[in-house]
Amino acid sequence: MKLYLNARFYSMREEGECFKAILVDDNGVIQETFKTAPKLPNVERIDLDHCFVYPGFIDTHTHSFEGGLYSLSVDLENADTLQNLFDLLAEAKPVSGKVFAFHFDENNIKEKRFPTKQELDKIFPDIPLILRRVDGHSCVINSKAAEMIDLKSLPDFNGLLTGRDNGKVSNWFHRNLTNETILNAYQQAAKIALKTGHTAIHTMIGDAYSNLKHYKLIKENMHHFPIEFILYPQITDVDIALDIGSPRIGGCILADGSFGSFTAALLNPYSDKPDSSGILYRSDEFWLNFITRAHQKNLQVAVHCIGDAAITQILNCYEKVQQNDPKDLKHIIVHNELTSDEMLNRVSKANISTAMQPMFDRLWAGTNGLYVKRLGPERTSRTNRLASIYNRNILLTGGSDWYITEIDALKGIDAATRMHNETERLTPYQAIEIYTKNAAILSCDENRFGTIEKGKLANLTCLKEDILESHSIKDIQIDSVIVDGKYYFS
Repeated sequence: MKLYLNARFYSMREEGECFKAILVDDNGVIQETFKTAPKLPNVERIDLDHCFVYPGFIDTHTHSFEGGLYSLSVDLENADTLQNLFDLLAEAKPVSGKVFAFHFDENNIKEKRFPTKQELDKIFPDIPLILRRVDGHSCVINSKAAEMIDLKSLPDFNGLLTGRDNGKVSNWFHRNLTNETILNAYQQAAKIALKTGHTAIHTMIGDAYSNLKHYKLIKENMHHFPIEFILYPQITDVDIALDIGSPRIGGCILADGSFGSFTAALLNPYSDKPDSSGILYRSDEFWLNFITRAHQKNLQVAVHCIGDAAITQILNCYEKVQQNDPKDLKHIIVHNELTSDEMLNRVSKANISTAMQPMFDRLWAGTNGLYVKRLGPERTSRTNRLASIYNRNILLTGGSDWYITEIDALKGIDAATRMHNETERLTPYQAIEIYTKNAAILSCDENRFGTIEKGKLANLTCLKEDILESHSIKDIQIDSVIVDGKYYFS
């Protein structure tokens, strides 16, 4: 037995409830909580040195494989000219015979454009290379990659791909890796998540078709990772999901794309591209058939929806299956970026959950942000409506969409409390909830973790400062993380 003491433990069961010590057994399960640290015989006393302890943070939407893989690759976030970009690429080391580069934003470089296939060929003429836009919905590849993937049929192809072509190419790069590389990427992802205070992360696995190579590999090796991966088979084949025993399906199967790539599906045209309203990637019939069958088989469904047209398309399907056969499966709208009051009322009535990313607001909202440029001020005010969702008792959870944005729950909590639209700000306590208690409810793990109480796993994040009293939550230092009772120093 271990007695963790000399800290303030926030239970997150209800606001204001905290303890001074907890007793944890050798299996990592909390046996008792104490308002005053007791003197117990035959226990190991672990002094947490005045830390502030919360249930372990849970990120409910990550692409952990890509996050781990790309952490070993080329980060282009700070590239400000094409020459700077080329210099960074020239230093790249291939992974399994391929070069990966990510976090590119053409708006941040002097030339305001993507590099061409020919420019990439000068750096890597004989090794396939993929350069992914920051939102993941566009990419550029070199000639060697185009040759290996057989993209010769594309007319006037200059390297830039969007929509389904982007998905096809990125999936090819991710599929054609060794098992060792795949496991190394997930191990790297787990270490990064642990370092940022996470004890569990939801991760998408698969290529949105039927490839589940990663799913089986990670399930078999789950005990090797320092945190828990909650797996989403990112497929549309219900039978395969049932065969592998998954309680859920989807995650980032796409109803649309992104604002940055003009592929998020809108009910009205883009402000800066009035001839376009984005793309609905699949038909109403496809989604209704897929969601109906998954619902009938008691699978939780999660679908990527950015624009209001895509959200409406998937919401229509969720409403129909709930009306015909009400179930508490907590079907998820992932991202849920652009909504109206009427849409949120429907989400609430249909008992739908939302997995959202507060950092999207910090990165792309504001007077001169991407949202205003693409959507205009009125629609920007209807993006990332955290408080409106929370106050409607819709299950709201927080995530990063890592690798798209950094995996860092403290930054997400901070962003949720400082939304550009002040009416959409959460209180610090509410913001913690969406990364702990609510996140556990989303995966039906509320009986295992998500709060600090007797009978649950000792999954804990220990901080140097109190989130509830901090003036800069994003800058709080993590002292240590405890997963299933196992202690990790930051």
